[in-house]
Amino acid sequence: MFAKVNGINLYYEDQGQGPALVFIHGLGENASSWKRQIEFFSKSFRTIVVDLRGHGRSDDGAEFITMDILAKDVLALLDQLGIEKAHFVGHSMGGLINQEIAAHNLHRMLTMTLSDAAGYYPPPLGTTGLEERLKRIDTLSMEEVAEAITNSACRPEAPEWLKVEVRQMFAANRKQPYRQATISTLKADYRQYHARMKVPTLLLVGQFDKTTPLSYAQFLNEAIIGSKLQIIPDAAHMTKVENPAVYNRALAEFLAPYEPNAALPLLR
Repeated sequence: MFAKVNGINLYYEDQGQGPALVFIHGLGENASSWKRQIEFFSKSFRTIVVDLRGHGRSDDGAEFITMDILAKDVLALLDQLGIEKAHFVGHSMGGLINQEIAAHNLHRMLTMTLSDAAGYYPPPLGTTGLEERLKRIDTLSMEEVAEAITNSACRPEAPEWLKVEVRQMFAANRKQPYRQATISTLKADYRQYHARMKVPTLLLVGQFDKTTPLSYAQFLNEAIIGSKLQIIPDAAHMTKVENPAVYNRALAEFLAPYEPNAALPLLR
């Protein structure tokens, strides 16, 4: 389905009934990356997934893509769907978008889950690392970029069919919006807001994540008061795809105290 938000056509999927559970994908991904979570949670939650601006089936828009714009798109969609408050789950860049929402629209959040995410990207990743990534985008085909991303985001032991799925998703990106979102991702910094993010927060990180390693999650764990940190075994950066059974259970267990009628049946 499509919604007209902030001057663009935004693709989204709305499945299930119950408390609203919003999934926000990472840089270069799309709504399909959450299919294993939607299948699981839509049994008792109202699940919302989007193709973010500049990704998948959604329009690119005329504005430079920033976390602020991406967050406003998501909130505008929720407004159209009549959803005032929701549980937000964000993977990687989606975790930054969650922090953008928490920084400026905390009242919209029931809980926040940051999956394989950073609060900011320290040097060298946020400096020379950005330059290297932009050079790669500018000089390689998206198929070649996708190959490099897949090799770093998935553990080497991941099955080939999974790597093919991830590779095809990243290869489908359009260069200009992908480049813009890369810049905004690696320049994002929410450290000044973390003390104010007084919302139940779950931090998930893959055991072998090299993109947003455990140290990033540990920083967020200390910065966001009361947050809970859980490591997803047998996964690198693409935890939701590499180990969905453990990922889904961890999220359901986190949500259970707040939505027992929806979450507990999923844990039986």
